[in-house]
Amino acid sequence: MGNRLHQRGSTLIDVCAACVMGSITMALALPWYHDWKERDGRADAVVALQRVQQAQAEFRAANGRYALRLDTLDAALTPYSDKGLYRLEMYSEAPDSFEVHATAVNDRAQARDPSCARVTLRVSGSVIAYEPSLRCWNP
Repeated sequence: MGNRLHQRGSTLIDVCAACVMGSITMALALPWYHDWKERDGRADAVVALQRVQQAQAEFRAANGRYALRLDTLDAALTPYSDKGLYRLEMYSEAPDSFEVHATAVNDRAQARDPSCARVTLRVSGSVIAYEPSLRCWNP
């Protein structure tokens, strides 16, 4: 009986094929991942703005008008979104209207989402406006 040598391990072609398949997979998955991260960040802004809207509704029910400043609302509200991706600023020119801006913090990843770097909720009486687009509000 002869002694047969059995080759063990991978050939260079096997390694190259695995690298190509991995590269193709990453090329397909990376844009999807970045899109998902942007949508997740937008959701952070939407939740923060909805929280302010709810606090304003409660304040109006108790006081007959909207609060003029963010710090006069619920003590649990902070000037930043939950994940710290957006800074909140509220403006009010009349007792029946207010405007809240969620602006992406410059040194955070969400600032690289130019179309939704500033998300605005504007309430005037019973009219509510969502800006800049519904795309930013429907992550």
